Amino acid sequence: MQHPLSGSIKLPRHLSALTLALLAGCGSSNSDNNNGNGGTPAQASLKVTSVSSPQGMASGGDSLIQVSDAAGGTVDKVLVRLNGADVTTAFKKAPNGNALLGTVTGMNTGENRIEVVDAANPSLVRASLTLTNYPLQGPILYAPQEQPLACESHNFVIYPGGPRLSDAPVTNADCTVPTRVDWVYHDAGKAGTAVWQRYDPASPPASVEQATLADGSRVPYIVRLETGVINRGIYQTAVLGDPVANPNPTPLTPAKSWNGKLVYPFGQSCGGGWYAQGTAMGPVGGSTASANGASGDYNVLNDLVLRKGYAVANSTLNYFGQNCNHIISAETMMMVKERVVENYGPVLYTMGWGNSGSAMQQSMIADVYPGLLDGVVMLNGFPDNTNIASLEGRLFYNFQLNHTRGGTTENGTFAPVPNSAYDPTYDNATAARRAADASLLDWSNSDIAAVSGFTTYHSVRQQASFWAGRLDSVQRVPNAGDRDNVTAGAGNSSVFRAVIGNARKYSPANAVTSAPMGTMPTAGFTPPPVTALPANPAGLRPNVSDHNKSTLGTDPATGFGRSYNANVGVQYGLNALNNGQITMAQFINLNDKIGGVDIDGSHTAARIQPDLEGLRNAYRSGMIMYGGGGLAQTAMLDMDGLNNEASGGGDLHLKFFHYMVRARLKAANGHFDNHVMWNGQANVPAFVQDAHANAASPVLPPRPAYSGRRDIVMERALDGMDRWLTATVNDKTSTTRAAAVLRNKPADMVDGCFGASTPGAANDFIAEPQTFGGFNTVFLKGNGTTQPAGTVGAGATPSRCNAMFPASSYPRFEAGEPLTGRVVQCQLKPVNPADYAGYAALNTAWTGAARDADLAKLKQVFTGGVCDYSKPGVAEQPLAGTWLKVTGQGQIVAGQPLGQ
Repeated sequence: MQHPLSGSIKLPRHLSALTLALLAGCGSSNSDNNNGNGGTPAQASLKVTSVSSPQGMASGGDSLIQVSDAAGGTVDKVLVRLNGADVTTAFKKAPNGNALLGTVTGMNTGENRIEVVDAANPSLVRASLTLTNYPLQGPILYAPQEQPLACESHNFVIYPGGPRLSDAPVTNADCTVPTRVDWVYHDAGKAGTAVWQRYDPASPPASVEQATLADGSRVPYIVRLETGVINRGIYQTAVLGDPVANPNPTPLTPAKSWNGKLVYPFGQSCGGGWYAQGTAMGPVGGSTASANGASGDYNVLNDLVLRKGYAVANSTLNYFGQNCNHIISAETMMMVKERVVENYGPVLYTMGWGNSGSAMQQSMIADVYPGLLDGVVMLNGFPDNTNIASLEGRLFYNFQLNHTRGGTTENGTFAPVPNSAYDPTYDNATAARRAADASLLDWSNSDIAAVSGFTTYHSVRQQASFWAGRLDSVQRVPNAGDRDNVTAGAGNSSVFRAVIGNARKYSPANAVTSAPMGTMPTAGFTPPPVTALPANPAGLRPNVSDHNKSTLGTDPATGFGRSYNANVGVQYGLNALNNGQITMAQFINLNDKIGGVDIDGSHTAARIQPDLEGLRNAYRSGMIMYGGGGLAQTAMLDMDGLNNEASGGGDLHLKFFHYMVRARLKAANGHFDNHVMWNGQANVPAFVQDAHANAASPVLPPRPAYSGRRDIVMERALDGMDRWLTATVNDKTSTTRAAAVLRNKPADMVDGCFGASTPGAANDFIAEPQTFGGFNTVFLKGNGTTQPAGTVGAGATPSRCNAMFPASSYPRFEAGEPLTGRVVQCQLKPVNPADYAGYAALNTAWTGAARDADLAKLKQVFTGGVCDYSKPGVAEQPLAGTWLKVTGQGQIVAGQPLGQ
């Protein structure tokens, strides 16, 4: 009997680039072999791949499989088997091209073999593929899974004004609920999130907007919205669709308005939210094209991309404020993307998008798991979730609060003080102690800003407060012990989601309920932390180390996640000293008293000693982003998004983090040609010189406000990245994906800034290489360390873009660390007078006995030596490889070596 797939081979006259790219299966799993059993098959060069399951890893028992011919001909005279069972009837000719496409279901947990055999001679295997199938709720990449996980489907609203995903709290171990499909439309008569309304096919509303696709055609703006649980996170997918003609699209009958492209907008933050499923997803933003002028983005319903025909997918575990673990995020994204492909068909490319913690995820995931993301659009971002700047902001603030003559009383002269309003309680209570201590020196806010490198003092406060709270495991009481209201209290310590009750939270065995203000650590003694919670040493610990315990490993002495922080030998304020912004006495004082924190986040008199095993695993796993893995083949657009470097409020999202990404690319790959940087997209307030600025700092010239470009630039970013990625994935001549990315970068995707004229005008963009520069003293002569070429703009006159949108510096750069920012714990060298040459030049009397006395004090402060930034950091190393799996505590296994 002739099989349905039997027949003659027909070669196409041509295949469109789009068709070939869609069926290429980028990031997919390829055949174990292409030539069968070594004989000469009737049709040579068959290939079987999984379009949906990368690296041979499937989930949920199914996978979208493609059988293709290398010459592009029609595939016939074959049977397809799964573990020996005939599944040929699942396969049909793909909607585009000549390959066979079919969803294989019913795979066993564990290894499965798919074979393409000759129809006339079934013993002849033409091609085969081995897939490993995992449970739909994981784990795949990160084991063991974090426990416990608080389910939140009862708090998840599916669309604005719509139902919740479950009526009551779910109690099963994986937080699963039935998957559901809803239809919503974009309402021309509504505003805000109310633009999204339930669509009833039986009673079509008259106010449905029209979406305009790339070919100019207009279709009803109706969206198929799927919601369910994958890998224990709540996921959603959205795509334009037709609830009447095609209510349940498949890869063989795809949604007609889908352009074959996927946008994945990750969620921001990393400030707390552990051990919970979460209820939020990352936005895209940037749309003013809806009829009412308001896009009303809500979770996966993102107007900018949906109205152009893109599919959008997301999960609550891709929101770093709910899950700050890049491997869990990558695992979840991989599984949700698999669902998209199995629902709708092959994806031409996947574009990441988002700001802040979203940018962290994009850079970390793209580097460790190449192929999951083809391109990334990062706004006001960071390279990873381990940078120590926030912790150091807290150290500077604690130093000012407890180890200076005036404390933080100068904050009472600011109106208003950002973040937590100034509360004089702590300063008043400790005033007598500070006045009686003759060893304390005067430190102004501007002095603190100068040693930190931040252009404005308020960035120190921003870093010190809720952002550093993700490193603090104790729910601290404000105005008690060594804490005021800035580094204690709700949001600034022990940050959890509301679903985690106090009874489940960690509290140290030695915790106390009160302690006099000004109770400080001394050498060898750390005061008990002050908290209102009863002791619960086995409770949940809300910090990045414990949240990534399987990656970092467990400290056998405590049972806690290993640390990745250290600051031994760092000469804080070195640049400020050498530029006359602080005195030698202040420099010695700061480095003597700056101290560190312990594993709970409590202040210690001693610096933070490195946990070498934790640090090693942070490097190997990509928690400390490398840049030489998958990022080498990723198209990258990096935008400011926020730009408050010199504003009165300060910020967490400072531009040096953007340049740090670029520096790491340069250091790892020898270039950053795949990294485009735009500044000026953000709304920037007008600037006038801060009256509290350090007297020795360069005077910053007044600058006007810049605004009105945010949405314009977002549209331009989407268009530019679309052209870049479409050309890249259609490139069939470049030998590697990295080469294709560079070869196909559009001519207008170049560095620059906006603000030259009028928002949206053709001449508003200034094409100019973007370098780390501005008006800080460190940019005059550099920080004394060799930097990756082309990354730092040093000199007396900033570039045009840097004059308009100057960057601030940061503590480690001020101390001499390279811009790459990967040295957590430096190698040490003896105290050397040459490090203080700038100070000596400004203070010609610093010779003889005076100099020798200061050097002796510095040697007492730095007993083991100071940082030698000409050498790699302690334990610093590249990624262990790509496609990493965590298989146990500190057990990191590479799926692919670097470069493959």
